[in-house]
Amino acid sequence: MYENGGPFMKSLWVAILALLFLGACSHTPKFTPEGERCDLVRYSLETSLPGERPLKSVIEENPGNMLLLSGGSQNGAFGVGFLDGWHKSGRMPDFRLVTGISTGALQSTGAFIGRPEISVNGYTIDDEGQLLVTDINGSDIEDGFSLKAIYKLLTKGSISDLIPLRDRLDEIMTDEVLRAVAARYPEDVSKRDYLLAGATDVDLGVAVAFDLTEVAARYAKAGDETQRKLLKDCYIEALVASSIVPPGARPSFIDNRMYIDGGVRYAVFDDRFSEVLEDRSTDRLIREEDRHALYLILNASGDSREDCQKVDPANCAPERATIGQRKDWEVLDLAVRTLELFENQIRRLSVDRARERARNQNLPFYFARIRNKDLSDPHRIYSIPDFEDQGPKTCEQWRSIDDAEDDPVEFHRRFMRCLIEYGRDRASEAEWDLQPRDDY
Repeated sequence: MYENGGPFMKSLWVAILALLFLGACSHTPKFTPEGERCDLVRYSLETSLPGERPLKSVIEENPGNMLLLSGGSQNGAFGVGFLDGWHKSGRMPDFRLVTGISTGALQSTGAFIGRPEISVNGYTIDDEGQLLVTDINGSDIEDGFSLKAIYKLLTKGSISDLIPLRDRLDEIMTDEVLRAVAARYPEDVSKRDYLLAGATDVDLGVAVAFDLTEVAARYAKAGDETQRKLLKDCYIEALVASSIVPPGARPSFIDNRMYIDGGVRYAVFDDRFSEVLEDRSTDRLIREEDRHALYLILNASGDSREDCQKVDPANCAPERATIGQRKDWEVLDLAVRTLELFENQIRRLSVDRARERARNQNLPFYFARIRNKDLSDPHRIYSIPDFEDQGPKTCEQWRSIDDAEDDPVEFHRRFMRCLIEYGRDRASEAEWDLQPRDDY
């Protein structure tokens, strides 16, 4: 009566599995007793919370160059490449304040201490398994969630686990690195610089910023190895918490609070920067030695990705939108697409707000993003480490090879290496998408 494997049977099996595993959908988080808590300093990105300072006060106390790093998953490879090329060019300034959300948080430490190469190493992977553990392949979620992916989601609470990412961060965040971060947090408050990672407090529904410099300072002062290990784990978990997007990965729990990706609320910390910029006097001439700039690196394009849903791809051109049969649609596919468009809109609004505030207050604003056209531009071809024998290719060509040979769920190893080279290329030539006018 119904085709085996057809849409009805697939939907029927999804319903049956959902009912069978409904009782397995709850998950008990590990309880953290008082003596093992991180006690992270949090700054409110929205309404001030009891006992927590608003981020605005931190920025006001520490004027200087500010760097905002956005989310973007594997596209963060562009950001680390840009930072590395920028640093090697000798034009990268020191920053009084560095903020990162999601993948931007993962690359923020290297940018803060002037060692972006440690982030490059983190994004140069030999296998997707170095960042996540999963029992599914990219093809299991490419055209809708397969039964295997749904089973994994219902029984495990996510389609992957970020244990390998935590292990990788443990290797990158060495004693030397954490002490370099701590050195920027002296006793004299007026001389402190800040490294902040944004996350979303699920319980309160608000965005917060973890003060990583304060954690590193406690780490450097810790008197025993046990305490240092705890604080290092807290530093790493704050980065992971900023990067988790359910159901892709399980939520993070810090001091018995649930956290997920900060990008759910903001692409970058634009609103709180905006408050500070609004308070600046517009008729006061700023001395050149007092001038500081706002830099924003968007680990994404900011453009909406086209998603052809016609049986015949030839009918996907705008002028043929009303012609031809559409593919069958599924609720999960639509939900994923909706989330994708929502996240993209958040990114665009965040960038536009930051740019407008900077312009209104005569603050130099620098902005870089991935240009989609560059990824398939035959003039933008790159030979990548460990694959030199295959010759130079565009980033989209490298991604196609990843799909064909590795079938990754999220992280395309060749594509990410290409994005690193692309980012370096852009930064070495100072190719900003927006920058101050010569007569700014």
